[in-house]
Amino acid sequence: MRDVEGALKWMEKQSKNPSQSWKGLCQSTCRQAYGMIAWAPSATQAWAAVGSKYKHPITRYDDKEWWASIPAGGIVYSTAGQYGHAWLAAGDMAGWTVDYVRSGYIDLADIRLKGWSSYYKATVGWIDGCQWYEDNKHRFEGLRMDLWDQKEPPYDNVKAADDDRSLANAAVWRLSCRLADLGYASSKYVPIKYEQTWPVKMMEAYNAEHGPGMEDPTVYGPKAHERIFKKGQ
Repeated sequence: MRDVEGALKWMEKQSKNPSQSWKGLCQSTCRQAYGMIAWAPSATQAWAAVGSKYKHPITRYDDKEWWASIPAGGIVYSTAGQYGHAWLAAGDMAGWTVDYVRSGYIDLADIRLKGWSSYYKATVGWIDGCQWYEDNKHRFEGLRMDLWDQKEPPYDNVKAADDDRSLANAAVWRLSCRLADLGYASSKYVPIKYEQTWPVKMMEAYNAEHGPGMEDPTVYGPKAHERIFKKGQ
């Protein structure tokens, strides 16, 4: 069995140097990426066969926060058409999919596959493992449920978003994800990259715990940056 990193590398390698035509083999690419045996002849049947404890059903097809919450390594399913479709989440709102960009090839695309409207609208959910994944108690090894992508943003970039609270850069998105992972947001909150602006309420909650008595509890400083991204607190 491959872990998440290995599965993503397999997809990338097959995209660049395919060992065969992958036309119509969406479920096959996803299970082969992890080194799993075949368990269903179509994506629709594969989704139906996976145990419910591994499934994360969709809320609404147009719920951007749901799409943003899918971690790298999750296998996404749609039941559109006769066979449905399966594709592998790559993180950062992207996914590896067959036939969408080039017929017969694996390519990286927007995870929502909005160019295939019927498949986009018939997405049913994603899985974090299955009965046929033999390692890690049947959960895909290395799949992280955290929102933060483990990349520390430059302090100056975070501070720029603090100074201009209409700025929606990658740094403030990473700060918001990290604060949400640390418990300073509602459990259903998912920051959207390049849409998320300064997380006023989360910073207020964070500073109330770590910097009580601050004149402005919504501001950010180097000590907070050190605690949040290096010490994890």
